[in-house]
Amino acid sequence: MSNILERVNNLLKLPQHLCNMCGNCCRMATFKGGLSYEEVLELANSKDEDESQVVGAKDFLAIFQPYVSSEEAKKIAPEFTESVYEIFGKDSKVGFFHCKFLGKMGEKYGCLIHEDRPQLCRMYPIPHERTFYFPECGFKEQGRKNWEEIKNIISSLEEKRDHLQSKAKAEEEKE
Repeated sequence: MSNILERVNNLLKLPQHLCNMCGNCCRMATFKGGLSYEEVLELANSKDEDESQVVGAKDFLAIFQPYVSSEEAKKIAPEFTESVYEIFGKDSKVGFFHCKFLGKMGEKYGCLIHEDRPQLCRMYPIPHERTFYFPECGFKEQGRKNWEEIKNIISSLEEKRDHLQSKAKAEEEKE
């Protein structure tokens, strides 16, 4: 089992050399793939949620601020916002955010605190079905491949669990 946990942990960490350093993920982000700003705030202030979820929301809001409107976000990254709306629908209240530490560096945008960037930034992106990648993102292919492998591991573990439960139930009925 520890080998499985180690494998999943390794799949969740994408190699940083894949990053194209384009800054797109800092210019346009979503939280948990589609929560609105209000939902992120509610989660950050929640007393009932899993503590790691609350901390994650607080960390996110310490780095990212919402765009004033979805129209403003659409001007910045039309392909990204469209891909998000394809999943959640045009009428969804998806929040689009940008990093408050992103600034103009010559002709490009870059992280103004890169050497001291928060842990959340150092971990990004985490392969998941609700992780949205920009079309030219260097993490995209590997992230999707890793997520497929993680799903296969989960499916295999669920099959083993179901088999063991069926076996235990059969043994119980024999007694």
